[in-house]
Amino acid sequence: MPTLDVLVRALGDDLAPVFPENPMPRREVTGVHVSELTDPTPYLSGGELLLTTGMGLTGQTTQARAYATRLAGHGIAGLGLGLGPVHSSVPGTLIEACSDAGLPLLTVPAPTPFLVVARTYWSLLAAAGQEELTAALGAHRDLVRAAAGPAPASAVVRILAAAVEGWAARLGPAGEVLEVWPRGRRASAREVADEAARLRAAGPHSSATFPLGDEDVVLHPLAGRGRLSGFVATGCPRPMRAADRQLVLTACALLALQSEQQRRGTAASRASRACVARLLLSGRADAARSLAAELDLCTLPRRVRVLGLAGPAGAADDILDALEPAVAAPHRQLIALAEPDEVWALLDPADVPTALEAVRRLTTEHPVRAKALLGAETGLSELHHQPAALRRALAAQSAGTLRDMSAEGEDTRTAAPSLEPLLSYRRADLVPAVAAYLRHRGQWERAAADLGVHRNTLRHRMGTAVRLLGADLDDPDVASRTWLAMRERGLA
Repeated sequence: MPTLDVLVRALGDDLAPVFPENPMPRREVTGVHVSELTDPTPYLSGGELLLTTGMGLTGQTTQARAYATRLAGHGIAGLGLGLGPVHSSVPGTLIEACSDAGLPLLTVPAPTPFLVVARTYWSLLAAAGQEELTAALGAHRDLVRAAAGPAPASAVVRILAAAVEGWAARLGPAGEVLEVWPRGRRASAREVADEAARLRAAGPHSSATFPLGDEDVVLHPLAGRGRLSGFVATGCPRPMRAADRQLVLTACALLALQSEQQRRGTAASRASRACVARLLLSGRADAARSLAAELDLCTLPRRVRVLGLAGPAGAADDILDALEPAVAAPHRQLIALAEPDEVWALLDPADVPTALEAVRRLTTEHPVRAKALLGAETGLSELHHQPAALRRALAAQSAGTLRDMSAEGEDTRTAAPSLEPLLSYRRADLVPAVAAYLRHRGQWERAAADLGVHRNTLRHRMGTAVRLLGADLDDPDVASRTWLAMRERGLA
């Protein structure tokens, strides 16, 4: 928007300063208005250059003071007196009144029409708008180029900070500072963490603007497919311009896209490792080693410890995001199987201390509020004996807890499953099915004949029962303990 000093320079002799003579203040001019009223303020919004021939001015000191004070109080940019029709020179009382009120006073000499001043102002405004548009387009273009280049997140943050003439930062989902520019504004970025926590609770589509010292800070989420991946914080001298807000939105869109692309690559790698984990947990260690070699994954350790984590629905990605950096090493990757609300990770014993530190943060500090269970060390060929017992133990835990079963001396392979899920199920035919199956040591024909049902009916009932118990009833140790537990309760 043109300022008063720029307008004076553009008009030259057609708009001459009276007070102050030099320099003319850099006040933004919002418009050019002509009025002969002694009180034109009802028709002004503030910031205008008011032009008048002084028809209503008598030259009296009291009137001049009231007039100048009224205009200055309303916030107009300046007063221009057209010489010729009414006043051949500027009344001394008006000069004195404008000086006392701090109101810039100018003259429009005869025979210059007021229309010349107005047209010059609108030409300057159009040129300023074109310049602002060009600058905005250039900044948007620079952001897009940065997003397509190396280290896109850092580059976008730097360009955004320069464009808004302030600072910019990229924050993680928990409000931690990942990138900030200039680097000296890291303290300002950290102050935004509390506001980021409130936005995280409000959902992935909420943004906020708030004051921080002498600056306005705008905080926008980075979200894709309804999942929050972080925030962008921008601070600049208030008030933030509309063009700068558009730049912030563009930067957010580019960073969210970059985050989504990175997540897709991460998801593909996780899916490959999940296939290896599934084979190991099902007892197919040789097949898992072959697949890991084909996928060019890390060499599988000889012995592992199973780490199970559970959280709210959809928390698996958050759990993996927190856990993977803890086991990152040149020749090691996290082998884990992710389900919607559970993660089963196979840890090299050497990675357990760092992994447990990440787990403690998940169970106590992270908003996911996960629960975790660490099984005893075992070889890959015996690994498939543990999952059923670990699932039962994890299901019985409360949120925010971490349990090390090897420290408790508990055998995670042979513990008998709890019968409560089976007894509380709506179908009463499951208990007799399990009892018959165990009585006949897994022989389908004899167990089905004992119940008087077809063997496929028994298979269906047993599938439901095994799912409820979370137990491998084909494991002799688990089967014998389950049988004894049923006998103790008079169920077999």
